[in-house]
Amino acid sequence: MTRTVLVTGARGKTGREVTARLGRSGILVRAGSSQHAATPATGIDPVRFDWHDRATWREAAAGVDAIYLMRPDLPAAPELVAGLIEMHPDAHVVLLSEQGAGTLAPDHWARRVEDAVVTRAASWTLLRPSWFHQVLTDPRFYRDAIRDDHVLSLPSGGAPIAWVDARDIAEVAVAALIAPEGHRDQAYTITGPEPVTVASVAQELSARLGHRIRAEDPAPQETLHGLDPWTADILDDLYRRVRHGGFGELSAAVKQITGREPTSIHEFIDAHLDQWRTSPMPAP
Repeated sequence: MTRTVLVTGARGKTGREVTARLGRSGILVRAGSSQHAATPATGIDPVRFDWHDRATWREAAAGVDAIYLMRPDLPAAPELVAGLIEMHPDAHVVLLSEQGAGTLAPDHWARRVEDAVVTRAASWTLLRPSWFHQVLTDPRFYRDAIRDDHVLSLPSGGAPIAWVDARDIAEVAVAALIAPEGHRDQAYTITGPEPVTVASVAQELSARLGHRIRAEDPAPQETLHGLDPWTADILDDLYRRVRHGGFGELSAAVKQITGREPTSIHEFIDAHLDQWRTSPMPAP
């Protein structure tokens, strides 16, 4: 059984959930972040882990039994991931990848990150989730546009997405981290219980909030203006795969591994309505 786990990206959507669950289970967690909290919690040891500073890697991962590896969104991610694993090849690595990565061309960035894991780690599990529910409540993605402009804009071409909750991903990850022998050399596609179109998400939000949320389906190039070339290429490829149905296929992995049905987009919306409600103006 795993005793110590390094969580990279411990402040991320899945990282914080993995960290909390491991801490409650009695596992010693090294919560890695380039800007970690100063005060540790029970069972959780904040450590500095910065993909841009290799000097932080060795100490953060020294002696760990497993690593929850949140893929860094950097052009050099395949090389960075390879370098970390080469320092600690005996640790079980659980990689957060993306749905459909196994079907991509060998020279594709996401596929190369996976290959860096499977060709170097003695033991590994790949997690390939669909789009997170949490992008709808994240101010860096869609929350503010839904709340302030009453718009959900995503170049999906009308194709459905098998939206999945980050907490369900975390439960699968924790299972693989705590008992790697049951998940060794496995790749799990992780989805919600049904594929749902962007238009349907907007309709659900409209019904629950009591005002119309307009669904927009812009051309991908409209959303990429002003981005650096690497980010634009990654997103252009992502939107192309969404439009071709690459994020609409369903998987039963959450139920098979956790014993319960995954959280639906409808349940997520019901639980987070306040995120999209405009705060009333204070009285003069």
